[in-house]
Amino acid sequence: MITFLSVCTIRQLPQALALGESLQRHHPTDSFVIGLCDDISQLPTGFQLPFPLISMNDLVIPDLEQLSQQYTPAEFEAACKPFFISHLYQSQPQSDWLVYLDPSVYLYQPLTDLYTRYSDAALLLTPHLLKPLTDQAFPDEKYLQNIGLYSSGFIALKRSDEAARFLGWWGQRVPERAFARPCEGMYTDQIWLALTPGLFDGVTIVKNPGWHLGLWNLHERLITEETPAVFFNYKGLADQEGYFQAQDRVRISSYPSIKKRLQAYQDRVRHFDKAGLANPLSAVVPAYGRQPFKPPVKGWRRKAVATLRQTVQFIETVDVPRKM
Repeated sequence: MITFLSVCTIRQLPQALALGESLQRHHPTDSFVIGLCDDISQLPTGFQLPFPLISMNDLVIPDLEQLSQQYTPAEFEAACKPFFISHLYQSQPQSDWLVYLDPSVYLYQPLTDLYTRYSDAALLLTPHLLKPLTDQAFPDEKYLQNIGLYSSGFIALKRSDEAARFLGWWGQRVPERAFARPCEGMYTDQIWLALTPGLFDGVTIVKNPGWHLGLWNLHERLITEETPAVFFNYKGLADQEGYFQAQDRVRISSYPSIKKRLQAYQDRVRHFDKAGLANPLSAVVPAYGRQPFKPPVKGWRRKAVATLRQTVQFIETVDVPRKM
């Protein structure tokens, strides 16, 4: 049995419900649980969640108020993610696998490889890249190193001593160091995953190009009948979450089949967003994470910032002749 989990705020619930719909289609006998990283009392009156829910009230999170004060909503959600995963891992001992998926993920094929190709693994990760970058576009390989080699939008844990050991280690480090500051070597819960292949046994890197497509890797993923899309992460495409919106390598207009999938996905998210409610779920402001989100600078603004930084560096280092 597989237990799937997604952690989200109320405004991300429409995406989580779309994910749940895709899981019901491809994993009808497995369970899906939503971890609500928000104030459950802010759910609209009369709203019925069709999936089991873990609320913040079910968790014991040390220094909750301090974490909320120091983080943006996205950082706070990342800081709390290990608590949700550990809680479900401990409360669902009958599950062979616990699979975390971002709310912005949508499945197009069942994850049958969990019971075949990866049956001996303890932990599955998906890398951001499968091939070296050969262009000058952004983000480059160094930037990807700064934000993490593997995406935390997907983590699969096989019930094992190593998986439990990983959760203990990860959960101790992420909460207080979940800032999105790549230049300082911090990037939410994701940066820590780079250490796992060396620290834990049974860590397997999934190199199937159909697994975990996203804005960061469409340029290298050729999706065909022989290599179908298994699941797609629409972060940064169907929402303003994440930090890949500033990328200038991928233009969705160049990928007609992906554009078609994106439009269909957005239709489902809009459907769940309204769901007969007076106000859409996406309008609910997250209760936690008091720091303002600073979106990545992109386009001409990013180039202008780079030019200004070069100018400042020149001013600070230029040798100015002085009269003696």
